[in-house]
Amino acid sequence: MADLQFAGDYELDGIFVHAASTQGSLDIKPLLLELNIYESIFSPTMTGSLTIADTTNHLQNVPFKGQEELEFKFGIPDNEQIDFTRHRVRVTKVSNVNRVEERQQVYTLNFTSKETVTDLRTALNKIYKGTADQIIQEVLQNDLKTTKKYKLEKTVDTLTLLGNRMKPFKFCNMVANKGTSFRHKDPQLYFFENHRGYNLFSLSFLGQKDPKVKYYSAEGRAEERDVKADMERILSYRISKNQDLLAHISTGLINSTQYTYDINTKSYNKTEHSYFDEFVNTSHTSRKPFPIYTTQPESADGTVLDDFTSSVTKVSTKNSFLHTIDADDTIDYSNTTSKDQKRLFSRLSRDALTVSVTVPGNSVLAAGDVVELSLPSLEPISVPFDRTYDAYMSGRYVITNIVHTVSPTQYTTTFDCAKDSVDKAYMTSINPLDSDYK
Repeated sequence: MADLQFAGDYELDGIFVHAASTQGSLDIKPLLLELNIYESIFSPTMTGSLTIADTTNHLQNVPFKGQEELEFKFGIPDNEQIDFTRHRVRVTKVSNVNRVEERQQVYTLNFTSKETVTDLRTALNKIYKGTADQIIQEVLQNDLKTTKKYKLEKTVDTLTLLGNRMKPFKFCNMVANKGTSFRHKDPQLYFFENHRGYNLFSLSFLGQKDPKVKYYSAEGRAEERDVKADMERILSYRISKNQDLLAHISTGLINSTQYTYDINTKSYNKTEHSYFDEFVNTSHTSRKPFPIYTTQPESADGTVLDDFTSSVTKVSTKNSFLHTIDADDTIDYSNTTSKDQKRLFSRLSRDALTVSVTVPGNSVLAAGDVVELSLPSLEPISVPFDRTYDAYMSGRYVITNIVHTVSPTQYTTTFDCAKDSVDKAYMTSINPLDSDYK
């Protein structure tokens, strides 16, 4: 960061518009009001918006029709850049057109990856056979014909799937839902795009990566005022989701019983699911993970949280021909008793603890990266320094959604991040069933 003078500084050489109707390009960087880049592990494509103040009536002279391309690169100096020079983005529409002065209007150009247009113009009509990562690689290369980089986690189980005239991205999402991680045996996979390319990963895999940045609250580093420290400082944060016990009970995360019928043999299989059993057999974001719930007694008879396996009962069949399979189907009917319950656990526990954070702009960060957060404790200031951070909410998080925002004067990054475990066991010594408890 030798050339970085202040946290929030950035490099942006130009924003070039390539219009289908004209030769060459036009640099509209001088018109910039705000640039946003959006990434999510739940979306197969990146999107963005560019708000400009137009004093040359560009909309009339060179009207945007959705056939234009934008070319730009920005980021913090001497570090990873968010680069759309080799792979340009496609303008899709103009919105929020407002005339603010006599000869000035403000409007927003909405854009997305060029593959989004290719996706809408493509229908898959062949049979695909292979593991989930192999099939997705084939679609990216042969159907979408992308030249972007991709990283695909190795998966198990050979699939045979008909394209059935589905759109490529919808098909890839379906394939991801049917795959299982080879290394972590995690059946919940995410197919997504960030500024580095296309990705297929389980949350178990993502959670094991080293953190890109360690961020601290301002309270913990008030004495440090250099550029590096400022780049690691949390500007603001909001705990967007904490443990939701009622939701987790009603959806079957805590406990459930599943009956899987085989119509051919007239028999069924019964599987009981427990949050604590599943937790032990799953990889987590924390290095030394502890569950977000405890096994302390829930009632006077000594029963604990996951004792009631019949609180949620599910019934299905292993005979796949009885079901209509579409792109939104997340159940592997050939092995429902194991995969469906594991997928449910992974999907629901991934965001048991979720935080929204704003930090100085950092082009190193992308959807799917791990960050380490030290969030402030509410304990009195007199408490020793090592207890100024929240032991439960602090820790390693996976970035699920991220937006990079650039204005003429500042660059900020805002992201949602989630974790499925805590770094310290919750205290259970204070038991409400204890007669001494007041």
